[in-house]
Amino acid sequence: MRLALRIPQSKSEALPLVLSLARSAPMFRIEAEGSKRAYVALFPDLSLSFDLVERLIEAAAEIPDIHVSIDDRPVESLTKSLSVLRSHRESVTELDPQAHCARQVARIGDVGSCPDRACVFHCQFICMRCLQVVREIGASPVHAQMKAIAIQAEVEWCPNLRMP
Repeated sequence: MRLALRIPQSKSEALPLVLSLARSAPMFRIEAEGSKRAYVALFPDLSLSFDLVERLIEAAAEIPDIHVSIDDRPVESLTKSLSVLRSHRESVTELDPQAHCARQVARIGDVGSCPDRACVFHCQFICMRCLQVVREIGASPVHAQMKAIAIQAEVEWCPNLRMP
């Protein structure tokens, strides 16, 4: 997975810390358009930089107009993406990442919020959103609905996500 973080010049007090972290990225560049500057931190293999990316996103959340993309898809919510990133990082330490995800979903279901039926997704960030899937005649194909739900949850980039 490739992550890019574009930081516009700003007067935010967080900017010096963010730039210090961004300069530690595997690739860093400064872009200039007229008098405006932006700083771009690139992580060609996100799995090699989880800790730095997590710290960078946490610090960058304070700066307006930050743009993050994962595999060239813009991230809409830094908060949601950071949660998914943390979960993915936990899963890569497991022998079976899919089992890790299934345990997280089971934990949510155990609190009584999941209906008594087989889970469509094995992702804690999508759990319960599967209830939004419409299976009536004339509805969009289920796969298309599920993909839209994954995008809304900011999890469609996760290598552990398996779409039924």
